[in-house]
Formats: sequence, C-alpha cells, structure tokens
Amino acid sequence: MSKTTERRGISRVNVILVSVFGAGALICAVTGNVPGAVVLTVFGVLGLAGALYAARPGARDVTRINGLEYRDERDGRLAQQGFAVVGVAALVISVAAFVVTTLMGRIDWFIWGQTMALAIVWGIANSVVVRRS
Repeated sequence: MSKTTERRGISRVNVILVSVFGAGALICAVTGNVPGAVVLTVFGVLGLAGALYAARPGARDVTRINGLEYRDERDGRLAQQGFAVVGVAALVISVAAFVVTTLMGRIDWFIWGQTMALAIVWGIANSVVVRRS
C-alpha cells in the first residue's frame, strides 16, 4: 500500500468523534443551549477538517497519527506509544484536579468518577499487556 498515492475516507474513529460532536450540537440547539451548540459545532468542524487533512495521500506520519488516521501497523504502534504517555498524563491531571477540588472544600463527583475510571482502565490495560507478553 502506498502512503503517497492512496486516497481514502476518514477513519471510523473520526467518523464517530465528528458524529458525537454533531449529535451533541443538535441536542444543544434543540434544547436552547446556543453556546453549547456553537462550541460543539466548532469542535466537530475542526475535527472533520483535521481528519480530512490527515487522510490526504501525502500527509506526514505525525499528521496522520495526530489525526487518528493510521495507514499501517507502524502508525498504530507509534500511536500506542503516544497514547501511553497521554494516559499517564490524564491520570495524573485527574488526580491533581480531584485533590485540589477536595482541598477547596467540595467533592466533585464527576472528577472523582473520571479519576476512578482512568485508574481502573489503567489497571485492566496493564493486566492485559502483561498477560500478552
């Protein structure tokens, strides 16, 4: 498969992400949440533009990986390494946000739930990876 001449549509992941932004924007518009509709529409349009840009035949490796438009196993492996770093950062940021909000005298259950979900997924992912190695 040639990385420079093949043209294809955007990835399923990008279709799902853009669709979620679009559905959210529509729900916001129907319920009268105009600022939410605008923000979600802008994010959806930017996401679609980024995906289309990354799906171009001549797109650089980093552009494809950042745009979730993997063309081969190498792109997938590089993306996994990048997501590993993102996962650690997300867990650390989430824990810090939970500690700070708790120290401020309030417990934010959304942040607590996010922190717990990230910790659980991290533990499961590590178990799966260790079992496969």
